[in-house]
Amino acid sequence: VNKPAAACGAGTTVASPLPGVNQEACRKEGDAVKRGQKVMVLEAMKMENVIEATADGTVTAIKVGKRDLVLEGAPLVIIG
Repeated sequence: VNKPAAACGAGTTVASPLPGVNQEACRKEGDAVKRGQKVMVLEAMKMENVIEATADGTVTAIKVGKRDLVLEGAPLVIIG
C-alpha cells in the first residue's frame, strides 16, 4: 500500500533521539538553519546532547520550552 506524500510546506520535524530535559533552544522561530547546525540541547543521564537540524530551512516552530521533559521521538523543532 502506498502512503501519501507529506503535504507540501509541512516542514521537517526534528525529533528527540532520546528522553531528556530541554536545557536550551539555540535558535528561535524565524531563524535560518543549515543541516547539522545546533538547534537544541537536551540533558539525559547527566549528559548534554546536542540536537542538530536535519534539513536546511527556517525554524517555523519550537515545540518544547526550557526545562520541559521530552520523550524519545517527541517533536522538538519544525523546519520549513
